[in-house]
Amino acid sequence: MDDWGKDPAVQGMRRVFKGMETSLGEILGRLAISPYDPRIRGWLEKALAKFEQSWGVAHQMGISMNEEKAPAVYAHCLAKVMGAEGVEIPEGTLPEERQTQKLLNEVFK
Repeated sequence: MDDWGKDPAVQGMRRVFKGMETSLGEILGRLAISPYDPRIRGWLEKALAKFEQSWGVAHQMGISMNEEKAPAVYAHCLAKVMGAEGVEIPEGTLPEERQTQKLLNEVFK
């Protein structure tokens, strides 16, 4: 029996991870970057570290990192990391949201 998989918190986190994977695929697709590009591993490691940091900062700011918000924050973290490494992220690639921007400004100081 998989009681672990029935736990609502576990199911919620699985949806968050699925959303993160979806965000990655969408960003790579929009930018026409191959999923086999050797730069991706480094981007993912850096983006994950920033995403984990953003989770704590969001809590301090009173922002709920739910199944919708968390993948969006991850997408922004990934895009910022990629942009810092020379990948042009065209305007409109990611949805703009004031709350997310405030959070990212704190994380990427």
